Amino acid sequence: MSNHLRLINNIKRAEASYRDYCEAPNYHHAMHIFYANKEVYDLLNLLLEKPEFLNYLDDIFNYIFHLEDWFLQFKLLEKDIIDLEQEFKFMPLNAAIPYPKKFLRMLEI
Repeated sequence: MSNHLRLINNIKRAEASYRDYCEAPNYHHAMHIFYANKEVYDLLNLLLEKPEFLNYLDDIFNYIFHLEDWFLQFKLLEKDIIDLEQEFKFMPLNAAIPYPKKFLRMLEI
């Protein structure tokens, strides 16, 4: 499977995990998002090595920065977890880069 397809599928996986998390915002569901986001993060960094994505650097950087902010908050929240079903709620960060909703469409073109 190509890295391009892996990236698309893992973004979809992260979005599906997020929908489950919204239904039950607990550590268990947040971990599903974490694993998908980790894959997305690694694959986005691989895109930085590909000349065909030079026109999309700002979009790629913004997605990477969004995920880095997300990982930082995840680490902070995770410190207090003692149970998989424990509530795990992310809070909007001031001046954080928003989730790039149109990024997936850009990849599928």
